[in-house]
Amino acid sequence: MDNFSDNVQTEVLLSSTATRNGLIEDLMAEADRYGFDGINLDFEGIREEAGVHYVQFIRELSVACREKGLVLSVDNYVPAAYNSFYNRREQGIVADYVIIMGYDEHYAGGEPGSVASIGYVNQGIADTLADVPKEKLINAVPFYTRLWTEKDGSCTSRAMGLEAAGEWIEENNVKMTWQEELGQYYGECENEEGMNYLWLEDVRSLELKMNLIRDYELAGVAGWKLGLETGEVWDVLNWKLRPGDTKEP
Repeated sequence: MDNFSDNVQTEVLLSSTATRNGLIEDLMAEADRYGFDGINLDFEGIREEAGVHYVQFIRELSVACREKGLVLSVDNYVPAAYNSFYNRREQGIVADYVIIMGYDEHYAGGEPGSVASIGYVNQGIADTLADVPKEKLINAVPFYTRLWTEKDGSCTSRAMGLEAAGEWIEENNVKMTWQEELGQYYGECENEEGMNYLWLEDVRSLELKMNLIRDYELAGVAGWKLGLETGEVWDVLNWKLRPGDTKEP
C-alpha cells in the first residue's frame, strides 16, 4: 500500500465529476470480475482542499455499492484537528461502516512509544462516536509493533509482526514488564545495534482492546494486517461472551 503523496493533487483528481464516475465504474467492474463482497476505502494523506470532494466521492460510491449489494467501509485516522476534513459524520450517514485505524499512536519518524496504548484506543473510539453511530463503527487493531533503536544520538524504528516481535524478545533475552496504564508489556535492551525499546502488542493487549469494542457495543473489529498476527490472536478477536455477560454484542 502507498499513501497519496504530494505528487498526487487529490483536490484536482476528486473534484472532477467525470473522474469520480470513471473511478466508480472501474471499481464496480472489478467487483463483478472478482466477486467482491464489499469495498474498503483507505485514502490517506489527502490534502485538506480535497476533503469536500473526497466526501462527495464516498456519497456517489455508496449509491453504486447499494445498487450492487456491496458493503462500503471507509478507513479513518483517530480524530484530530488536522484530519477533521475527512468528515466522519457524513461518512457515518452514507457508508455502511466507518473504521477507526486505532494504531500509529507513535510512528516512524516520530518519538518512541506505543503503537496503540489502551488510552489512545479508548479516546479514538469515544471521539469518533461523537460523529458516527456505534452500529456503524469498527475499530481496527494492530497486528504489529515497533522496535525503537537509539544510537549515536539518533532514533529509528522498524515495524515487526507479532511473531517476529516474540522471536526478538527471546533472542535478546529481554525482560518484559506489564505497563498497566498502557495496557501493554514493555521491554528494553542494549546490543550492537544500540539501545532498543519495545512496546509489545500481544494477546493480552489485544484482549483489552476487544473488551473496549464490546463495552462500546461497536459493530466489529478489523486488523492491520493479515499475515502479521499469530494464530492465538484469533481466539481473542471474536464475539464470544465474557464471564458475566448475558447477551451477544
